[in-house]
Amino acid sequence: MESVAPPVVKPYCFICYSTREPHVGVLIDCIKLVLGKDFGIKLTPSAMESGASQRDQITGLIEGCSFGIVILDGLRPNVVFEYGILHGRQKPVLLFKEENAVVDIRGLIGDIKELGITFPPINPDIQFSDVKDVNYAKWNRFNIQETIKLVWDEYGKKKTAIADFVEIEEPKLWP
Repeated sequence: MESVAPPVVKPYCFICYSTREPHVGVLIDCIKLVLGKDFGIKLTPSAMESGASQRDQITGLIEGCSFGIVILDGLRPNVVFEYGILHGRQKPVLLFKEENAVVDIRGLIGDIKELGITFPPINPDIQFSDVKDVNYAKWNRFNIQETIKLVWDEYGKKKTAIADFVEIEEPKLWP
């Protein structure tokens, strides 16, 4: 009888982000362009299955990932929580913040028009000070080429930290 080799399981990265920040899709597409050939991409909440504990699924996905990508835009509590799990599991993390990202106050307290509150810019050194010694990359939703290059650069910085690191050729960008 002929033996069949088990399917090759591609290592993956776990991306946590706020679904309330529509511009984040641009960064996720850039990540997929740079890393998608060599890594699976697991996103919250799309990687979740119904009928099971979301927390347990997220913890399991983080446990199995090669590294994480945390997008701070919105600075939502779930994103900070997932970053904490990544840190606790000692997973390498690429940390991104869009140049004009703001704290999603509406997601925390509801309608803010009556309160006269504006959306403050995200300043990780103040609002996320426990990681102010960790470098985060500033990206720009309006400059796709720079963002693709930034993703590639940030991934390359983790060469010694990511166990499943693969040399990825620098993306060839258009003129």
